[in-house]
Amino acid sequence: MKSILVLFHCASNTGYAIATLEKVFFEMARALVGGDEARIHFGYPSMARGPSPAMPDDFRQYLVLDTRSKDPDHRRQVHDYLRRHEIDTIFGFDQPVSMPMYRHLRRAGIERFVSYWGAPMSSVFGPIKRSLKRLEVALRRHGPDHYIFESYGMAETAIRGRGIPRRKVSVVHLGVDTEVFRPDPADADYPFRELGICRSRKIFFFSGHMEPRKGVRTIMRAARILAERRRQADWHMLLLGNAPGEERRLLAELGGNKKAREHVTFGGYRHDLARIHRGCYAGIIASTGWDSLTMSSIEMQSSGLPLLLSNLPGLNEAIEDGVSGLLFPPGDALALANTIERLLDDPALRERLAQGARQRVESRFTKEIQHHRLVELMRRLT
Repeated sequence: MKSILVLFHCASNTGYAIATLEKVFFEMARALVGGDEARIHFGYPSMARGPSPAMPDDFRQYLVLDTRSKDPDHRRQVHDYLRRHEIDTIFGFDQPVSMPMYRHLRRAGIERFVSYWGAPMSSVFGPIKRSLKRLEVALRRHGPDHYIFESYGMAETAIRGRGIPRRKVSVVHLGVDTEVFRPDPADADYPFRELGICRSRKIFFFSGHMEPRKGVRTIMRAARILAERRRQADWHMLLLGNAPGEERRLLAELGGNKKAREHVTFGGYRHDLARIHRGCYAGIIASTGWDSLTMSSIEMQSSGLPLLLSNLPGLNEAIEDGVSGLLFPPGDALALANTIERLLDDPALRERLAQGARQRVESRFTKEIQHHRLVELMRRLT
């Protein structure tokens, strides 16, 4: 490898999830080039927002590269940049099988092209459509040589849906900083104090986007069920990630139940998740549409939270059912409510799952393990 280009499909300075990966990919690239940062380049379709704060302050090797572009001037500029810097390897994020620019990247000297995916690549198809997809992939000669996914469930969508040959697919799980996301009894009171939650309640925590596939409505319906049938006022739902006013349509799922409303807090965007985790009783991810192994699922477990998790392919790889968390059927609010009550009524189970959650992350999902596996895989591929 002479030089490497880390290529994103989205504009620079996009936000938290991408920033986390930018750090991971930069450290991977740095290891691959023996620490020579002059041989590392980052590319985005747009740099209008400026460099990401996740990148080193003195890093300057940025390339505006839009793989969708058919503009001759843009192609020429990209070609000249790749040649001038002797870039022969691309590590792309969410780069698909085919894009207009790929042919020109190869002509500019790209010998190895690896695409890392943070989402499922396709739906799963039957044998006939799958065969057609495989043929299409085989005919696209300029695209990625290999695909890396964050979960086995995601990898299967590529193989059984998009038609990617199994030999061209690998899995590297996400990793978390276990020193940042860790249990700490000193912060046990933190979310109660910061968000005004009654200290006698046990907090069930969700953090993420509020789009329908994330299953926030399922959490609201479970809250309504608990309010209607549970005598003890010993639970509370804390949900973070909502934009101002976004929670109104979700609170409608409570059906006007005042008791349920008193047990639900939407806290918006926050940057103190690690401290909030430490005062929570368990985490919830109730996704109903496509999802995969999420960073939040790893962060919560690293903080010592048992995870109540929709049993979706890819996402369910985050836990070992009954050891570090509990699975429930996607979209089943009654099953979620039952699972919540099971934890409320069995503190010993909660403690056992909490210990299992932390141990699972330490053995499988640390940032050090992720870095090692990425670097070793890329060395084999390049």
